[in-house]
Amino acid sequence: MKYLGLFAAAAVLSSTAVMAAGPGGRGDHFAKMDKNGDGKITSSEMDSAHEDFIRAADANGDGGVTQEEMQAHHKKKMAERLGDTNGDGAISRAEFEAQSAERFKKLDKNGDGSLSQDELRDGRRGGHEGRGKH
Repeated sequence: MKYLGLFAAAAVLSSTAVMAAGPGGRGDHFAKMDKNGDGKITSSEMDSAHEDFIRAADANGDGGVTQEEMQAHHKKKMAERLGDTNGDGAISRAEFEAQSAERFKKLDKNGDGSLSQDELRDGRRGGHEGRGKH
């Protein structure tokens, strides 16, 4: 079959959520799928997440996602997480420096322009949120 079914999309969303999960085992994807914020994902919320994923990954707008579209979507999302903000497939010096400045700002919890040992330690433990996200 040319198009991946909802089951395949659910598997991708689930595996992506597991990979993105933070220290509590719940990642950004969980929060996005839990539309009402009650800590549970219902079937209607899951359907909504599928629709969001398909809408984002469906490059030709035909309502389905081919394997090629899914791979391109994941490649684009990974590039964005790595700092390729203009989508050209490379990280320029400006993109690298912007990402570094953003990460430094997130680590510098007290905003004093320097990183203390505690701030660095918290950063290594995952105490900063949204690492690499734009």
